[in-house]
Amino acid sequence: MADVTYSPDGKFMWTGSEWIPAPPNASPPEEQPISLNMQDSVMSGDIVHNTTINNDATAVTSAVIEALKQLGLLEPKKATPAAALPVEEVELPASFQVGDHVEYYSPSNARWLDRCTVVGINSDGTYRVEVPKDAAVETKSAVVIGTTPGSIRPAKPPLKSGDRVLVNWKNYGTYYPGTISKEYDNHSFLILFDDGDIEDQVEWARIELADVDSNDVQEFLHQQSSEVEDLIQAFEVFDDANTGVISAQKYFEILTQMGDSPLSESEVMEEFTSLGIGMDTEIDYRELAKHMVGSDEVIQVKAEVVIRDAEIKDGRLHGHAYAHPKLGEGPVRSSSIVSVTYDERATAHVETQNTLYVVGPTGWREIPADHPFNDASNQYFSVQGAGTDKCNGTYIPATEFDGVLSYINGDVLLLRWQMGNGDQWWYLADRNSLDTKRGDYYRVRSSSDTPPSSGWVVDDQTEGIAPCPTITSPANQSISHAYSAGQQVKVEWNDGWWDALIREVKAGDTQEPLFLIHYVGFDSSWDEWVDSSRMK
Repeated sequence: MADVTYSPDGKFMWTGSEWIPAPPNASPPEEQPISLNMQDSVMSGDIVHNTTINNDATAVTSAVIEALKQLGLLEPKKATPAAALPVEEVELPASFQVGDHVEYYSPSNARWLDRCTVVGINSDGTYRVEVPKDAAVETKSAVVIGTTPGSIRPAKPPLKSGDRVLVNWKNYGTYYPGTISKEYDNHSFLILFDDGDIEDQVEWARIELADVDSNDVQEFLHQQSSEVEDLIQAFEVFDDANTGVISAQKYFEILTQMGDSPLSESEVMEEFTSLGIGMDTEIDYRELAKHMVGSDEVIQVKAEVVIRDAEIKDGRLHGHAYAHPKLGEGPVRSSSIVSVTYDERATAHVETQNTLYVVGPTGWREIPADHPFNDASNQYFSVQGAGTDKCNGTYIPATEFDGVLSYINGDVLLLRWQMGNGDQWWYLADRNSLDTKRGDYYRVRSSSDTPPSSGWVVDDQTEGIAPCPTITSPANQSISHAYSAGQQVKVEWNDGWWDALIREVKAGDTQEPLFLIHYVGFDSSWDEWVDSSRMK
C-alpha cells in the first residue's frame, strides 16, 4: 500500500486530490523537529484569486495570501518602521484654471487617476473635474486641491520609455527600481525591473519618479531588501533544490507548528480548501516575502465629503453636502466633530468618526472662531462689490511681485507692480494675461505692501466693469458667495436642481441677500425670490 500523507495532528489524510478525516486508528507520521520561528506579518490589499488553483505558483501564492488574511494572521509588525519613500514630491499650486490636466484621488479605487480635466470653478473655490472611467466620463462636482481621497493635484510629469523609476511591485507596497520599456494607450506601462522581473500593464499611480542612484533611494532599497532577504532565507531552509518554491503542505506545517502562536490545523485546512489550495501545489515564497514586507498596515480611509454653506452648531457640522457616500447631495448634519484643521489655503478639514468633511475658504455660512481669517497675522483679503463678478471673492497668498506677496482667487490675481517711471500700482488682473496690456480689470495707485481698501478705478488701461471693488480683511464677518445679477446658477425647487439666471439682488430681512431667479426655459411667471441656501 502506498504511503499515506497525514496532517501533523493525524486528524486528516491526503487522497491525492483532497483532505479527508483519517480513520480512528490511523497513526500519523513521526513529527519532525521544528527549526524555524516565523513572525506574524501584516497582509493587506485586494487579492484576486480563483476557487480552483492549478500548479501555477503565482496563482497559488495569491490564494495563500488571501487565506492568511482570512485566518487573521494580520498583527502589525513590531520591526522598526521603514524609511520614507524618497520620491519627487508633487508641488501643489495655489489654484487651477479651467482646462488644466490634473490627477484625481479616487476614494473607491484608493489611488490617483490620471487624464482628468478641470472643467469648472465653483463659487466656493472648489472645482468640477471630469474623471475618465472604463465605460464613461464622470464629473466630480466639488473637489479641492490636496493629497487626500477626493482631492486633485497637478498631473505628474509625463513618463516615457527609458525612464528610471521606482515601482510598487504588484501593488504589494514594496518598491523596486526598474526601467519603463513601453507605454500603452491606456496609460499603463511595461516595466523591466533591475533584478530581472517583468511586470506588464502597470498603472500610472504605482510608478514614482526618483533619482534611483541617489544615496537616499539606495538606503531605502537596502533597508527594504534586507527585510525581504531575511524572510526569503527563512523559507530557503525548506527549499533544498533552490527552486524558489515550497509545497503548500510544507507551508501548512509552518503555519500550524511554528511561530509564537501556531494556528489550528482545522482552521488552515478549511481556508486552504475553500480557496482551492491543494497540498500538492507550490508557493512562490519570494513573492510571498515581498508581500509580507510591503504590507505594513491596513489604512482605513474615511469618506471625504465637500460641504458649502457650512456652520458648526453644538459640536456638529451643518451644511450642503456634495456626493455624500450615503446621503448623496443635499443638507447634512454630521455626527460629533473629532477635530478641525486648516491648511495653507484656509481650507477646513472637519473630521468625524466616519467622515472627513472639507470646507473651502469661502464655503462657510458662519466662520468659526478659530478660522485663519480671524487671525490678524494671516494675510487674506475679501474683494466685494466689483462689477466684474469673477473679481469678487476671497484671495489667499500666492507668489511675490515687486517684492511683496500677491493673492489669488481662481484665475484672478491681486498684485502690486512698479511702472517704468517708478509709480507703484495694485491691480486685479487675469493671471493668464499678465504679459498683455489687456489683462487688468481694476487698478489703484499705491506703494503700500497690502492692497488699499478703496480708490480702485476703471480707465482706459483696464477692462473692468463699474462699480469698482472694495477690499477688506475677511476677519469676523460672514462670507458671502458673491452671487450677482446676470450670473448663471442652479436653484433647488421641489427636490431638484434647475438651471437659472439671477435677475436682481436685494437685502433680506435678516441681512442675508435675496435673489430674483429666472428659470431657464420657463416663462417669467416662474420667477421667484430665493436666498443662497437654495443656490449653487
